[in-house]
Amino acid sequence: MKRLFAASAMLIVSFFHAVPASAQEVRAPELKLPTIIWASAASADWMTTYHFSSDYRDLLHETNPLISGLDRHPAWLVAAGASIDAATWWAGNRLFGRSHPRWLQAALYGGAAFRVYLAAYNIQMMREAQAVRVGRR
Repeated sequence: MKRLFAASAMLIVSFFHAVPASAQEVRAPELKLPTIIWASAASADWMTTYHFSSDYRDLLHETNPLISGLDRHPAWLVAAGASIDAATWWAGNRLFGRSHPRWLQAALYGGAAFRVYLAAYNIQMMREAQAVRVGRR
């Protein structure tokens, strides 16, 4: 779990220090902060998802129909979900990044709010699962 937190922290720090190379186009600066916030919230959601799918697999299960088949393999579950997130972010940037940056900004903030909700929900469910385990003994 500590490695996962360290990897997420390194990802966030790399976003802050990322500079475009000379051959890259400079992206509108108004999308950098929403992207960082969205990625941080998604990381929190995936950390809690990994935790509940590895430690509470007897009581808690993934409900996303796209990746629920990987419920017994926590690392694959998180990798598949994070890949979907990355593809969605890429598609959003390609479709709306230049022409409608405010739409993308709103979508990223909305997505971040939803992912924070999911992380809090996962934590709540893990607490309830722990209470059920203690009650069984």
